[in-house]
Amino acid sequence: MIGLLILTYLTFISLGLGSSLLGSAWPVMYGQFGVDAAAAGTVSMLISGSTIVATYLCARLLRRFGTGFVLAAGLCLMAAAIFAFSLSGHFLLLCLLAIPLGFGAGSVDTSGNGFLAVHYNAKHISWLHCFWGVGATAGPAVMVLSLTQLGGWRMGYRIVAVVQLAVVGILFASLARWKRVRSAEEAQLEPSADSSPEEVPSTSALLRLRGAPMAILLFFVTGGMETTLALWGSTYLVLARGVSQETATSWLALYFFGLTAGRFLFGFLAARLHNKGMIRIGQSIIAVGLLVLVLPFDQALAPSFILLGLGVAPIFPNYVHSTPKLFGKQHAQAMIGIQMVGTHSGNMFLPPLFGLIGRQFGYQLFPIFVGVLFLFTVWSVTALFRYLPKGDTVQTATKG
Repeated sequence: MIGLLILTYLTFISLGLGSSLLGSAWPVMYGQFGVDAAAAGTVSMLISGSTIVATYLCARLLRRFGTGFVLAAGLCLMAAAIFAFSLSGHFLLLCLLAIPLGFGAGSVDTSGNGFLAVHYNAKHISWLHCFWGVGATAGPAVMVLSLTQLGGWRMGYRIVAVVQLAVVGILFASLARWKRVRSAEEAQLEPSADSSPEEVPSTSALLRLRGAPMAILLFFVTGGMETTLALWGSTYLVLARGVSQETATSWLALYFFGLTAGRFLFGFLAARLHNKGMIRIGQSIIAVGLLVLVLPFDQALAPSFILLGLGVAPIFPNYVHSTPKLFGKQHAQAMIGIQMVGTHSGNMFLPPLFGLIGRQFGYQLFPIFVGVLFLFTVWSVTALFRYLPKGDTVQTATKG
């Protein structure tokens, strides 16, 4: 199983590479397509919408094809769309390409998270997202190199696509190893002892599980907050704080660096701290990061993005790792899928909402918008763990 764990890590590095490109390149891209800065919200919404579809279907895709094939096919689709982005000359084409890009990303994200949540402990979930952060940190770095040395943003997209296709080749070459563990994986995902192994719990049945609606709301708010930081952080620095494009992209990379380093470090703490404690530590760091971000001098901007990344680091992995404990292993893969739908719904609606707010009232409202999302996240966590006071113990799922 160690080989499959390494392959999943490698896949998530590739996923992170593609996930951070749009936010880091957009301040340069939008003028070339004849649209304003807020149009990034449209592309982001389409990516997130197709990601939601992939996430919703992923449990059934995994039942039919297995984790290895879904990871390989999803990353291949993502790489093809990213390469096509680099060839695009019209904003409408970007919008069309956002659909396969999101579908591929959603397939990779959900299948990888589900595989580790069922088969590995909390530290590996944290490190999985750490490796996503490695890719997400490298994405802006590749884009800075492309902007300064390689003639523009298009070459950055091409470099990332080639890297992803190389990983796709490794994944397809390893399919025999995935098939050898598929029967055990299906046994873990079996909804109940008296049901068919091919049966996947319906959405209505999942929503009737105790605490499920609150958990989905938590994923919605957190996903929207993380994506807003990644998509609009660079634009805020350029348009509201007067930072140069190259510097803004570098400082956005610090956010992903903080995210990556935090998930690596929190992975070591996972065996000692329960999920709620890890989440609370992250939220405390986010609060400090937001306070530093609004200080009226530019020297505070780079540290604020590092702090924001560090704060975000432990939150999502601990949400995911709580799922089998809260809802039972038999519901874990399907429940993770519907929680990911919540995450990507937040990705779809909340960042474009800020785009509209920024266009109408100014991008200087970025810290306030993120702050409101953050406070809502704090409330959601409090409400969920108050409703489920033993959130770190195994809960017996209630059938609807």
